[in-house]
Amino acid sequence: MRQDIIHDQAKISWILDQCQILHLGLTNDRGSYVVPVHYGYQEGPDGQYTIYVHGTSDGEKATALDRGQSIGFETDHGHENLIYAHGDFSPSFMSVIGNGIPRRLKEPTEKLFAIRTLIHHYVNELPLALSPADMGPVAVWAIKVTSITGRVHHPTPEWSTALGLPVEKRYGKHYEHGAVVKDDSAKLDLDPTSETDASTSASQKDN
Repeated sequence: MRQDIIHDQAKISWILDQCQILHLGLTNDRGSYVVPVHYGYQEGPDGQYTIYVHGTSDGEKATALDRGQSIGFETDHGHENLIYAHGDFSPSFMSVIGNGIPRRLKEPTEKLFAIRTLIHHYVNELPLALSPADMGPVAVWAIKVTSITGRVHHPTPEWSTALGLPVEKRYGKHYEHGAVVKDDSAKLDLDPTSETDASTSASQKDN
């Protein structure tokens, strides 16, 4: 079993807050496919997650979601943080994956709550006033999550602080958004405690 899989709900919620696009794993007559969507979520008092998505009333996505069968979902963030060491790139990233049962919302107040939740995932204040009467033409689905886990790979110092994870001191060429921001590769040969990640060949420190 992987040692970096996260089951703690507070940590999973923090990762969901950082991510922007949810990928739905759906199926049709031709097979499996992935659809990127905007999303919002709620965590109930019992720890049950509900994810909200919206879209058009017709089309393949609506058809797949309206089946009410289990679907997969995934979201991720942070790939712009890279370190090059020992001949390999080693990215930092965070992700959440899971499964859930979608249900199309019909009641206007339910739809309004879902749309408000979705918008609040991206902005602190709603850009316009919304009422149940505005929800008529909007197609909204609530995905009742049946399984969910998180993962954080090579957390940055900021992520470690937020999630209470050990801080990794890693040496190499540090990239952010495609550009080198720091190069401390020389420390790889100077520090006798440096270890190598067997899966990525990247330097690992202070785990």
